[in-house]
Amino acid sequence: MGSPHRSCISRLARATTSEDRRDRKDMSHGPVHDLVDIPKGEVCYTLSAGHPAVAMVKPGTRLRIETELNIGDVIHKVGDKFDTSMSRQPFVNGATGPIAVEGATVKHALACKLEKIELVPPGFTALIPGLGAFPDWIRRREFGVQYRVVDIQDGHVVWDRGLRIPVRPMVGVLGTAPLIEAVSTMDNGPHGGNLDVQELAAGTTVYLPINVDGALMFLGDCHAVQGDGELCGCGAIEVRTFTTVSFDLIDRPTAMVWPRFETDEHIGTIACARPLEDAFRLSVEDLINWMVQDYGFTQVDALLLLGQVAEARCTQVVNPKYTYVTKIAKRFLPGL
Repeated sequence: MGSPHRSCISRLARATTSEDRRDRKDMSHGPVHDLVDIPKGEVCYTLSAGHPAVAMVKPGTRLRIETELNIGDVIHKVGDKFDTSMSRQPFVNGATGPIAVEGATVKHALACKLEKIELVPPGFTALIPGLGAFPDWIRRREFGVQYRVVDIQDGHVVWDRGLRIPVRPMVGVLGTAPLIEAVSTMDNGPHGGNLDVQELAAGTTVYLPINVDGALMFLGDCHAVQGDGELCGCGAIEVRTFTTVSFDLIDRPTAMVWPRFETDEHIGTIACARPLEDAFRLSVEDLINWMVQDYGFTQVDALLLLGQVAEARCTQVVNPKYTYVTKIAKRFLPGL
């Protein structure tokens, strides 16, 4: 990774030149089932169509993507110290990418199957005055700067001598390039971005709207474990990873607005907004539209059923827009 001060924004003006594309990996020919390594390189701090693709892949390609720690190339071992100069906002949550998918157009959605998340210790979390779910906006004192740098052993975060927390590896930033904007990796939207949803874990397929040809997918800000709300302003247990994914293209559902996900047990939708109730409303709306289009419900029947069996919660209240997830178990859907 380059210096945390360096943003990929500087590459916007030269994104389409042949010189920028010279080093891009082109995997649009040949077998698609081989595992291809994508190094983190110079991570991006915005999701934008202006960034030159680091790789071009066919649908079906499996990629092992290296991701950086949310605050950059610092804290490499247990015992390393943290200070606030390491968190150089807005240059946080750097994402690897973008990765272009051959044949992807705005008529498609990108199906991103998360296959495996390999954690690279140590993990890190912190409280910083002025950040977090309940900041002291006036005094900005709170508890001062508090942090933990933790080891990860045998599938557990070593929190202290007497407590081990089972890991639940997840991807925090996952999205495609927006149509026009360059959106910070601190933020989120219909394109995805800094979603911070625990369901974005191994075994989940995430469906992302495509806004530009090639899709241009970004991935980063991975966590070893995260509680609902992500109450610590400097993240959950932030960690470096090697995350294995595969891509496919599907016809974009006509009513799809926000990212969707599917596991063995559930389908669900993700929406982001402030105030919190708007994020919830948008998530429910998108799930109802999915149930109507793919499973034969009427809007009324879908809402009546969700009133009894929906599983919904806020996964983070620290980003510029809050994230809400609404899901339904597949056993309640016709034919499943």
